[in-house]
Parts: sequence; C-alpha cells; structure tokens
Amino acid sequence: MENIVVLFDKKKKPGYETANEIKRYLGDAVRSVTLVSEVTEIARNSADIVLVLGGDGTVIQVAKQVAGQNIPILGINFGTLGFLTEVERPRLHQALDELLQGHYDRETRMALTCEIHQGDDKRTVGPVINEFVVCKRDFGHMVTTSVYVDDNYVDTYVADGILISTPTGSTAYNLSAQGPILAPDMEALIITPICPHSLSKKPLIVSSSCTIRLRIDRTKAAFDDEAAIRGDGILLGEATSGDEFIIRKADETFDMIHIGEVSFYDKMRVKLSV
Repeated sequence: MENIVVLFDKKKKPGYETANEIKRYLGDAVRSVTLVSEVTEIARNSADIVLVLGGDGTVIQVAKQVAGQNIPILGINFGTLGFLTEVERPRLHQALDELLQGHYDRETRMALTCEIHQGDDKRTVGPVINEFVVCKRDFGHMVTTSVYVDDNYVDTYVADGILISTPTGSTAYNLSAQGPILAPDMEALIITPICPHSLSKKPLIVSSSCTIRLRIDRTKAAFDDEAAIRGDGILLGEATSGDEFIIRKADETFDMIHIGEVSFYDKMRVKLSV
C-alpha cells in the first residue's frame, strides 16, 4: 500500500504515543510509515497519504504544504472543535482498518490566493485555506473598504474589516463574524463584513469563479486608514488608503479523506449543537 507520513506534536506525549501506535498497527500492511514532528518535514518524504494528529490549525498548515500535490490528508482529532479532523481517537483503529481496505472517499477542497497592490508594488500570497481578512490595524479604529466582484461595485463597508472565506473556512472566523456555513464541496466564496457600523450590511455569497477586489478607502477624509491583511490568521502585511487586494480561487486544491458514515451535517449538528 501507500507510503504514509504521520505528523505529531513532539511537545505532547499523547501525540507521540499515538504516532508510534499507528506505526505498530499498520505494520507490514503498508510500504512505509514515517513519523515527523514538523510540517516542513512532510515535503522531504515521499508521502502518498498524510495522517495529522492535531486540530484544525495543524490540518490547515499541512494543507498549505501539500496543496496541488495530490496527497490526501486524514485528520485525527487532538484539538477541540475539529471540523477538519475526521477521526476521533476512540475510532482510530477502525479508521486505520478502513484506510487499509480502501474504504474511504477523497473530498477536494479549494484554496485562495491574493494579489496585494500597494502603489507600484505588486505581490501574490497564498494559498490560504480558510480566509483572507483585510482589517483595521489598531484597536479602536475602523477601516473603510470598497468591495468589487468581477469589477462590479458591490458596496462600501465601514467596519472592523472584510473577510473573504472558502467553504472550508466558513466554520472558522467567518462563523464567529456571523457569516453563513457552506457545505465543503460548494464552489462559492463568502464576503463577510466584520462588525460593520451599519446593521444593514450582510454577508454575500458569490461563485468561486469570481474575482473579488477590495480597496482601502478613507473613513475620515483628512486621514488615511491604517489596515492589515491576514491569511489564515497570519499577518501578511500592513495597508493604507488606496491599497487594493485581488482575491480569487487558487489553481491548487487539496484533498481531505472521509471515512465512515458521519456526514458534514452530522458533524456540524454535534459540534455546533444546532
């Protein structure tokens, strides 16, 4: 069978013990089982499947590493909420048996890229898995952002920021910002204002084929707004009035392994208690 790479957190004893348990359990049923403790080590091994012992944040890091490489990810929950982690620890051996027998599905998911335009400078960042956020830089200030979809003007938002989310990211920051939940296989993006000054400003869902352009304007005519851009929670740079961000679906995708009969909707109902 495949070459399997198992990522674990070396700082946490249960993760190390479980990684070794997986290696013993799979035994000679696979070509190789390699244990790694750093996400960057995955690229050094010929992985056919990556098992991630961690939470959603760790799965996102791995997805960025393997996007576009046709290496599926199976998440084993060592975190809290666990929307991206497929297997809870009590079901570990059962899940491994299903994996060995080929009884699993692969779910292909999208990522995003962003062109950052600041004066004459342009750079592209990504892929990101959950969301890009253009937001205020400092506490106590708002930022004014104009939004365009395929060069059609949508609206101007005075808010803490604007969030552009994938379906995968719809259950992350987007959910906290009162955005809608999307099924992970939807070909759509969410534009969500964060704490808008006007209560009439609502999230908007658009096709994943659309190009979304965000422009930092001025909340007060005499002063430039000070903003920041983040991708999956990581600060990518600072911004000011006149800067633009062009966000679109990335060419690269990543695959998650789905095992068993627990659907996304079952997981949503249980984890969100809806």
